[in-house]
Amino acid sequence: MHCISISYRTADIHIREKLAFSASVQQKMLKRFCSDGTVSQCVILCTCNRTEVYFSGDSELILSVLAEQSNIPESQLLPYVRSYQGKNAICHLFRVASGMHSMVIGEDEILGQTKQAYQNACACQTVGYELHRIFQAAIACAKKIKTETALSKSSVSTATLAANEAAKLGKSVHVLMIGATGKIGIVTLKNLLSHKNISVTATRRRHSADFQILSDKINMIDYAERYQMMAYADCIISATTSPHYTITFHDLQNLSIRKPKLFIDLAVPPDIDSRIAQIPGIQYIGIDYFEKLAEAHNLLKISSAEEAKEMIEQEMDILMKDLLFHEFLPYAGAVRNALQQKPDAMLYQLKSGLNAEQFSAVLDIFKKAGDI
Repeated sequence: MHCISISYRTADIHIREKLAFSASVQQKMLKRFCSDGTVSQCVILCTCNRTEVYFSGDSELILSVLAEQSNIPESQLLPYVRSYQGKNAICHLFRVASGMHSMVIGEDEILGQTKQAYQNACACQTVGYELHRIFQAAIACAKKIKTETALSKSSVSTATLAANEAAKLGKSVHVLMIGATGKIGIVTLKNLLSHKNISVTATRRRHSADFQILSDKINMIDYAERYQMMAYADCIISATTSPHYTITFHDLQNLSIRKPKLFIDLAVPPDIDSRIAQIPGIQYIGIDYFEKLAEAHNLLKISSAEEAKEMIEQEMDILMKDLLFHEFLPYAGAVRNALQQKPDAMLYQLKSGLNAEQFSAVLDIFKKAGDI
């Protein structure tokens, strides 16, 4: 397996937003990757902080399509790309799924996003035995880490940090939430409502089951009324999947700013025109702002991260043996015949082909087999 990754570690928001492909675009990309036979299997993981392609086959096509879809020339895209092969690619996926490579170590959302990426690829029939087994193992290991370590017990996601920033504004804080019905929006809304000093108004475009559960705790307005409500809000948070700004510099400039306001943009591509920071009384922070906040929280999780690394090594060892055995199966019959007809020759072949530690392990297995 191979992995091509562009993440917050290598690229800023201006690059990542161009790689934030919609679900329909990802579906087309998956089918295109596997259409001509140069790529046999493929999964696309696309979140606010990373766009990654896990695949078997030729990396040239992957890079070409990423460049084409993002409108970034391939030569300009390459400096932001990290590539992983074989066991390193598998290890990278395990660490991504468990939240160890997240902006906030141990954050919860990435596990669900990894699972969704895998399911999307399954629906497009671009996953074979190898990626099936690898993604299933990575997801299972991430769940085990979440359950058995403290890595995500005190998980702090960008949504949590955003709610905390809003809560700091005063004894009574009114938040306007745009995009409350999306995945990030729902998580942010839950975090906002966990603060007793925060009241929430949310824009209404469409409903989800999770949103309905929370809707009786918030004030609802039409999306078109968002600017009128901003005049009264202390904090405005936007977390939609819209390709266009939900808040523009021009429209906000014409608004009467009655009191200082904090604007928080959790979307990729951005929802809010960052030029609004030029308007007196406006403070603007985007998703990259939380990277620095996350660093302090991440220091508290170092010991849990070490424990998680050990669990990943154990689970990867099991996985690698399964993959090796699956690859060996077509040769099993011939090896069985060789052992029956020329056992001594096979032993001498193993002796010459293995190092001392490996050969010792094989002999121990034969000894145990002889005791059965």
